[in-house]
Amino acid sequence: MPIYPRIRIFRGTSQKNIRTIAPPLYPQYIRTIAPGFSAMYAAQMFTKLMTRLGHETYYVQGGDWGAIIASDMATLFPQRILGVHLNMLGVPTASFYYLSRVAVGYVFPSLIFDSSDLWKVYPVFDRLALLWEEMGYAHLHSTKPDTLGVGLTNDPAGLAAWILEKFSTWTSFSKLDEQKGNMQALTAKFTLDELLTNVMIYWVTETITPSMRFYKEYWRSQAEQDIVRYYGVVVPSGYAAFPEDIMVCPRNLARHRYTNLVHYTDMPRGGHFAAFEEPQLFAEDVIKFVKAVESLSASTREEL
Repeated sequence: MPIYPRIRIFRGTSQKNIRTIAPPLYPQYIRTIAPGFSAMYAAQMFTKLMTRLGHETYYVQGGDWGAIIASDMATLFPQRILGVHLNMLGVPTASFYYLSRVAVGYVFPSLIFDSSDLWKVYPVFDRLALLWEEMGYAHLHSTKPDTLGVGLTNDPAGLAAWILEKFSTWTSFSKLDEQKGNMQALTAKFTLDELLTNVMIYWVTETITPSMRFYKEYWRSQAEQDIVRYYGVVVPSGYAAFPEDIMVCPRNLARHRYTNLVHYTDMPRGGHFAAFEEPQLFAEDVIKFVKAVESLSASTREEL
């Protein structure tokens, strides 16, 4: 991915600030996974991997499933995580906390949200309708992954359609109706070679089924739901809010779980596949976050 050269460039100029960079190779995307293997187990696996590589403390970054795994790592192993940077930050829309604030903000928006964040929540019914329309795939992944997987594993055209549809729509939700089924939308941010490489990773390894099964294992795990519901992330946290993502989390809702939110950036452009779409912007924000945390750590040491 184009993000890696940018990270190497920044690593060369700011060696002090970046302790380690780990490629986001999800362990769930292997041909077979044990029943019950969900994000919290992936978090434990990554933590063990970093120990074996000789790293006791480090920063983590994630988007999509990576954001959930990185958050679990920060929750389960806060003594190991120097900071967690995310470019997807979901809030349980069915929770009392979310619903109560959205309801009050509907009548008295300035009591709940910063004026610059209102577009991220309202009109609330339009936002919920968008989620309802776009999350159909996730329902199938969470309930019938093996049934769907048989078809996609044996049909390369079907696999390509299933994967690439997201690349055409999740890069620009403000133009959603124009993007659907539009080849120009696919190639606006990505080359055909990049897209085909993404599809081929699943095709040649036959890993589309376990990648979908990961949804099922996550959503049926009570422990996973309890982590989100009852445990906050206390390590220094940062969020890059890309405006074209399917859900953009306002500051005050982000602080509910990420209680030590030290970095929040409203990105000028970009959608769900941030590192793929806007690698330069993405890398710059990660570096800013790390520098901010390092600066805070230095100030704390001076006070002590």
